[in-house]
Amino acid sequence: MAIILVLLLVLCFVCGRAYALELSDIPGMIDWSCLDLKVIGTCVGPFGIPGIVIMYWEPALLIETVKQPGDTIIGSLKPEFQNLTAQAVKNFAKSIAGSSILASSGSGSSKIEETNLQFNEAHVYAFPFGDEIMMSLGMTCPDKLPTGFFIKYLSELDSLEWRIGVTEVLNPKSMASAASGPACAAISGFMEDLCMGYWGATYPRRGFFTHQSQVVGSAAAAIRAVSIASALNVPGHVVLETTGFVPSFGNDKLQMIYPVVSGCIKIGQNPALWESGKLSANGKYLWVYWRRRICCVY
Repeated sequence: MAIILVLLLVLCFVCGRAYALELSDIPGMIDWSCLDLKVIGTCVGPFGIPGIVIMYWEPALLIETVKQPGDTIIGSLKPEFQNLTAQAVKNFAKSIAGSSILASSGSGSSKIEETNLQFNEAHVYAFPFGDEIMMSLGMTCPDKLPTGFFIKYLSELDSLEWRIGVTEVLNPKSMASAASGPACAAISGFMEDLCMGYWGATYPRRGFFTHQSQVVGSAAAAIRAVSIASALNVPGHVVLETTGFVPSFGNDKLQMIYPVVSGCIKIGQNPALWESGKLSANGKYLWVYWRRRICCVY
């Protein structure tokens, strides 16, 4: 009986952790190997001071995807989310009342694609504790991201674009990206803004995405949200505050920290190499966006 009670307590703890995180949990979920600090050359600083060129990746953003509007993985944010998104969801419902909206990822309309069509809400945050983590390295690029709002982008506040794509469909990149979708794995090295490698087309940047993997769908939604939040061709979108940098999807990396903690992956990387064992039981995912940095230090 005592053994059963212990097992039940352990299961309850695991279940509770599986559905809620706090910001204070995040530093312990970081894969430090993602930093990958290297010296890649020499340089000359002001007044001829000799220096070295370093390259590393810094945790710049935290991105979550959820299935229900206003939901979040981070328990302490739920009250704030309810206030921010409740009215936005109501306004969106009123705006489309009586209309027929086609839910499509923009990559086609075959029966297979309809079967694999999925939808995610996406939230982009400034990475908490980023300054503290980078200071621990002792050698980093001198410029830092500007201090601003913690919450950068909430797809619920951007519903007309994230769900329908009112102006996204008019973006010339949407047509080019959707058309290249089936060939993204082959051409993404040359068109990184249009394609996410094996994951599919970047545009139109909406929450609907066609892929057989829920895990990949979440990763793709995260990248689309980062693109919007970084002010890359965002007419019509609602962004609370830009990320403060231009992402390089061909060089930056993602790390999953929920539902499981994993190592870093390249954006668009073949799912066969990293996706196994990462399916979320509740459809929620949390990612760290690692930004590549190269600079001269002296």
